[in-house]
Amino acid sequence: ISLTFPKSTVTSVPIILLFLVLVRPLPTLALSSNPAPLLSDHAPSWTELQERVFATDTGQRLREEAEQRAAGHGPPHTDAKLRLFGSNNNEDDVRVTFFRDSAAWCPYCQKTWLLLEEKKIPYRVQKVPLNAYGDKPAWYTRKVDGGKLPAIELDGELHVESLDIMKLLDNTFTKDHGPRMFPSEGDNSAHEVNLAKSLLSLESELQRDWFSLVFYPVKDEALEKARSDLMDTLYRVDEALSLTSGPWFLGGESPSLVDIQYIATFERLIASALYWKGFTLRGKYANIDLWLDAFEDRPSYLATKVDYFTHIMAIPSQNGPGYSIDESKDIANKIYGLNDAWKIPLNMEHEPLPKKQTLDGDEAARHEAAFQLISNHENVVQFACRGAGEPGRPSFHAELADPYAEPNEDFFTATDVCLRHVAVALLDGIDKATSDAIIDLSGQGGSGELRPSWDEYEDDDGRLYYWNDETGCSTYTPPTQQFDTCVAYLRDRVGVPRDMGQGAAMQLRCHLNWAVDLLKY
Repeated sequence: ISLTFPKSTVTSVPIILLFLVLVRPLPTLALSSNPAPLLSDHAPSWTELQERVFATDTGQRLREEAEQRAAGHGPPHTDAKLRLFGSNNNEDDVRVTFFRDSAAWCPYCQKTWLLLEEKKIPYRVQKVPLNAYGDKPAWYTRKVDGGKLPAIELDGELHVESLDIMKLLDNTFTKDHGPRMFPSEGDNSAHEVNLAKSLLSLESELQRDWFSLVFYPVKDEALEKARSDLMDTLYRVDEALSLTSGPWFLGGESPSLVDIQYIATFERLIASALYWKGFTLRGKYANIDLWLDAFEDRPSYLATKVDYFTHIMAIPSQNGPGYSIDESKDIANKIYGLNDAWKIPLNMEHEPLPKKQTLDGDEAARHEAAFQLISNHENVVQFACRGAGEPGRPSFHAELADPYAEPNEDFFTATDVCLRHVAVALLDGIDKATSDAIIDLSGQGGSGELRPSWDEYEDDDGRLYYWNDETGCSTYTPPTQQFDTCVAYLRDRVGVPRDMGQGAAMQLRCHLNWAVDLLKY
């Protein structure tokens, strides 16, 4: 089982696209109670679009990186299956196989991934779904007790638990792999060892206070205490960072194991506390800000970094539900894409891009999204048509995971036309793309009538969801079995970093919304 879509016949570039979905050969249903529209077609062909995106600076760069990646080289990337870190390393000499989650979301996998990249330890990758997103393959559950992730094989021997794995790798790969990332009692002073241990203990306290604020239904005085406790712990973290001359907890020129342990927690804390509690962290703690900026300047981290929307969709399947307060509703709606947050021109004030990702501007982000869409269009079209199909069985805990959903083949042609218009808009901008797109798409979305047995409700965060009283299935995508549902289904399942970078994902979501608006009017 793999979350990777099969390669498109249009290009040899291996592309993974779309959020939290297991892809396997699927039966298709022709559900004709609400037939798909018969669109005119004024959009360029996929072949022409491919030629155009390959001619852009971004397209050329992504093609070159994909070729490097296939040989085990190039910058870090979620699609990489082999990492050699230099021409002197041979694939036959790789000692580590890294088993990580297919969605590139698991915090424990992220930590191990970062350490491998920072120390430049050659490794192979095998991807396995988390339990909340799909069924683990039998070969993996036979290999790893309980199917735990992450895991590594080092010289054929299996190891689990991320902290133990990181310490093992740090102790094993010393020569030509940079400085040690965690003090050892044999090589460092007792003070250095105790400092590292105390910082790991402080990270555990940070996790505890984060959980108490976000994942418990606290109100009034209890809410204020939870917020105060978290702020006090953040102050202690900030103070610990102030004790070194550089941005890192243990000093030096690069992050240590301690830094890696913290960053996975901070990334999820920042997104979830903002979404559910309106708690803003960045801009309040000077040393933490410098530390986050330093991480966001490292390609290893940017390759693993998840955006807010992906986090708040994924976190409840791991940590349980977050509990929102009224003060957080406005920012939560922006993160979720409501109230015109995912509209063109895109406003990223609530979630600024890392400085390194802003250098090339919006056009480069649009072209990255176009590259990913065009390179794998056949599978993307089929995937989007799940929105007008039937939910899969069994269902899984993660909100947007539906690995066994059945696409509605009646909508393939219309969805193909629509996504070619989206690709044009990503390449040229909506001003140039709208005139032809209106001819084909305007008013074709459908009436909005729900299918039988489905009813509309509102959740605690004020979002509409839909419940089937016969099957017990629920979804946030309106089960209308209509054309606009296909585009919305796709929009809501674009994830970071698995599908593309943060800026590209936001551009794709906005341009899919542009298409949804055309379909409605």
